[in-house]
Amino acid sequence: MLAYELNDIPQESERERFKIETVDQANWALRKLAAIQSKRDEIERLAKAEIDRIYKWLESETQRLDEDKTYFEYLLNEYAARERAKDPEWKKVSTPYGVIKYRKQQPKWTYDEKKLLESLKSIGRTDLIRVKEEPNKTEIKKALVVKDGTVIDPESGAVLEGVSVEEQPDVVVIEVSV
Repeated sequence: MLAYELNDIPQESERERFKIETVDQANWALRKLAAIQSKRDEIERLAKAEIDRIYKWLESETQRLDEDKTYFEYLLNEYAARERAKDPEWKKVSTPYGVIKYRKQQPKWTYDEKKLLESLKSIGRTDLIRVKEEPNKTEIKKALVVKDGTVIDPESGAVLEGVSVEEQPDVVVIEVSV
């Protein structure tokens, strides 16, 4: 564990004036970043351990409650089924604590898309087939050229509408070894 003292870090007024002008100063700043990262890793490990402990407790507590919930839902389903068996028109019962009711559901459709497409084509119902069109961005980047932020087709010289390119500046990457 790398520890650092607060007085090792320049204070606000010093931070505004401080400049890194030598390799030694850059090395010092990188050591400080490494210490900060190490401390951050340490508190993240601690937090993760506590979070894991709390989630285990939550899981054990909710598992028991979920089992109770499943049991009572089963009992209510049995009750509704018995009432429906006695009276096929039975739809619901309402109490101050909730409602038990039957609800109609839509039929479930299951598709084998490959077979369905072949079948639709064979009967001439291509109107029921959707074709998805979208630009192939990978191929566009390979086949077209950019000039002053404008995308041009080199074969025809046509300028493409609906796309522009903005050059991005280089960024400084700081890699700290911990």
